[in-house]
Amino acid sequence: MKVLDTRKQAGVTLMEMIVAIAVSMIVLAVATPSFLSWMPTIRLTSAARQVATDLQVARMKAISQNTNNTVTFNTTTGTYTFTLGSDSRDIGQLYPGITILSVSSNPVFTPRGTASAGAEIKLNNGSAQKFVCVKAVGRVNIQDTTCT
Repeated sequence: MKVLDTRKQAGVTLMEMIVAIAVSMIVLAVATPSFLSWMPTIRLTSAARQVATDLQVARMKAISQNTNNTVTFNTTTGTYTFTLGSDSRDIGQLYPGITILSVSSNPVFTPRGTASAGAEIKLNNGSAQKFVCVKAVGRVNIQDTTCT
């Protein structure tokens, strides 16, 4: 009569572990330069989204508090602030390498959600740029080219 060994082997051998580590190191070495070249573009897109989101928050605050709300940009320091409350953001600190190049006007949102005038905020990472556009109807969007 044959006795069957019902124990299963668990774990991996040393050779399997070395092969797995070697393969992951090769994949990492190939992927890292490509990822690092995308970082400035990712930061620029993230900074534009942050500005657009903060503008939408300012618009919603103007509507909910039934008062005008201005977002003031300072292109020399790269910061912008809300006039309601003491919120402020430093783009250069949050997103290294990103600057606010120009602002056509500081957007003022009214209690109806409209903007007193359209505004164009230009962000730059040294090689590319994004535009955050505020329309007179209060709509905020992000463009790769100038606001139309």
